[in-house]
Amino acid sequence: MAKFKQELWKSLQDLREEEFENFKWFLKEDDILEGLSGIPVAQLEKAKRQDVVDLMVQKYQGPGALKVAMNVLENINRNDLVQRLQNFHLEPKHGAKREEYNKKKPELEWVRQFAVDVTLDPKTAHPHLILSDDGKQVGHGDVRKNLPNNPERFNKCVNILGKQGFSSGKFYFEVQVKGKTAWGLGVAKESIKRKVQITACPENGYWTIMLRNEEYEANDDDPVHLSLNHRPQRVGVFVDHDKGLVFFYDADTGDVLYSFTGCSFTEKIYPFLTPFTNDHGANAAPLIISPVNYFGDQEEQDRKKAELLSVQQFAVEVTLDPKTAHPNLVLSDDNKQVYHGDVRKKLPNNPERFYRCVNILGKQSFSSGRFYFEVQVKGKTAWTVGVAKESIERKGRITLDPKYGFFTVHFENGDECQAIDDPLVHLPLTSHPQKIGVFVDYNGGLVSFYDVKSAALLYTFTGCSFNEKIYPFFSPCTNDKGINSAPLIVCPVNQND
Repeated sequence: MAKFKQELWKSLQDLREEEFENFKWFLKEDDILEGLSGIPVAQLEKAKRQDVVDLMVQKYQGPGALKVAMNVLENINRNDLVQRLQNFHLEPKHGAKREEYNKKKPELEWVRQFAVDVTLDPKTAHPHLILSDDGKQVGHGDVRKNLPNNPERFNKCVNILGKQGFSSGKFYFEVQVKGKTAWGLGVAKESIKRKVQITACPENGYWTIMLRNEEYEANDDDPVHLSLNHRPQRVGVFVDHDKGLVFFYDADTGDVLYSFTGCSFTEKIYPFLTPFTNDHGANAAPLIISPVNYFGDQEEQDRKKAELLSVQQFAVEVTLDPKTAHPNLVLSDDNKQVYHGDVRKKLPNNPERFYRCVNILGKQSFSSGRFYFEVQVKGKTAWTVGVAKESIERKGRITLDPKYGFFTVHFENGDECQAIDDPLVHLPLTSHPQKIGVFVDYNGGLVSFYDVKSAALLYTFTGCSFNEKIYPFFSPCTNDKGINSAPLIVCPVNQND
């Protein structure tokens, strides 16, 4: 890895300043390669050549940076540097060349560079299947829903496809199978039959493995029994569409579970899942599309901290605006803290004031650039934090939704966190956040939320349409008879937290 970073650094050193700025411009673009997102603008803005090398290796999971670098260099017409990188052979462990599938199976750390974001497609779901709001989990329910029998939908078998289809290149995704007694997963052709009882084998357009009746099996044209030393908790699926290869991995141990070779892919293929029936509750656990974590624990934590530090540099002073405060809200003298009180004060119903919902805005407005602020939510069982457009509704019933000018994260019931997007997104938490960081790139149309203590990115709203002033937005929610009486506190940003 050190040699590769040095080679990439040498290539960037050969770029003129204008070429280097163009190189960074391409790096921020989403879909820079199929299934890969861009590097955040805030991280690239002041990055020097060595910083860009580190960002690329971290973001694109080691060797993936090589493909990204060659793609961008080609776009800026530096084919001489493309050739140089092509001549640099980055090898996985044990000295196996990257493409030599016929001699050694590709290792998990290498294939993870091709990780893509997979969500499940409700239009394909069998009527007994239950999907999470974010399209990442699926289980079997006892009630058959009354759904339109559209051409895409499975009608006999409890199957579902991913939304994303692939007609070239390589891709990889992971599925959590923990707690299940039966499951099947893999990939399938777009042209598969969906209205009849099917056998999920290559002849019928499926490349899958499954657990059923306590036995693991690869559904090849002649089914293959898999002798496994232990039960996988997460399964990784890697596909090379152009070479006709499908590999299955134990995502925790890196072991190859099975591989299909010589597959004939002449059309789009899609991720395929079946949770099987719930078996009277014995198999009720869902299949879960898991995020792919390439880095080790310490590397991942260092990456998170670096990302948080990169947005904290845009910290601004925020104070609460009493003119916007709902009459039940109580503010501190310095306008940094707010909580809900039982007494509704007699205040003028000026145009700026929230009058029905217990909300308040910051005094400071922003109509360009980037800004960041932090809010302490410690001790609260419910709260909402984010930003809002100046033109939002303030007098009637309010829907905290981007189409109404709100970009927020909401916490309730002491342990449920949601991004109020369209649709609503449930955010998995490993611990209760004590302090929330909010970063906005006005011109880039981005709003990101961070758990400051863990440096974890909780959620990002993308493609936001900002064409007017936006303000920091807060709601301490009602005090719930004292249970939720702790205040929201606008905090100074301490980069050493």
